[in-house]
Amino acid sequence: MEYLFGIYIFDQMGKKSERTKTKILESAHQLFLEKGYDGLRMQQLADRAGVNKGLLHHYFRNKTTLFTQIFDASISQLFAEIASRFGTEFTLKEKINGAVDAYFEMLLANPNLPVFVLSELRKKPKRLTTLFKEQRLHEVLGDFVQGLGDQKAGTHLMVTLVSLCVFPFMARPIIDEILEGHLSFEQFVQQRRPLIKNMLMNLAQSI
Repeated sequence: MEYLFGIYIFDQMGKKSERTKTKILESAHQLFLEKGYDGLRMQQLADRAGVNKGLLHHYFRNKTTLFTQIFDASISQLFAEIASRFGTEFTLKEKINGAVDAYFEMLLANPNLPVFVLSELRKKPKRLTTLFKEQRLHEVLGDFVQGLGDQKAGTHLMVTLVSLCVFPFMARPIIDEILEGHLSFEQFVQQRRPLIKNMLMNLAQSI
């Protein structure tokens, strides 16, 4: 019985440990998006997660280790979602619609992500390009571009797609002022989604 009881205690401690680690990661994700790498302080994170600083360092040796895990997970999730919408079984229209939906779903759930990524991209561009290659997204996008029959035109289409989806989130303070309470930002974004899909299809058909 003692042995079995000991296993039970270990299991409960293990679950508590995982819950604590998850809470730290969730809090770190929020703070990094709000403040960026340079703006986050480990004491702030400990307070947000409801743990002491010593326990925080027990799970994550330093801020860089924690940031790398958060950044990689966020970008990998986006890349994987985009790649899933670009399968060879899809038509060009389905690929465009799927990619637009993937971006908007991710950005609505993480509205500070574009500013966060751009800031870190300027500091350490190789981190993002490495993730890009690890996810083999360059191969998926390459197939998409080649499917248009013109690599240059396909590249322009992809850059336009990303720009149209991402810019509103980067310029949200300005857009909120323009909307002046007549329309919420979320409503504006949902209205914009089908417009972008139509614009991209028209662009694809003209190049």
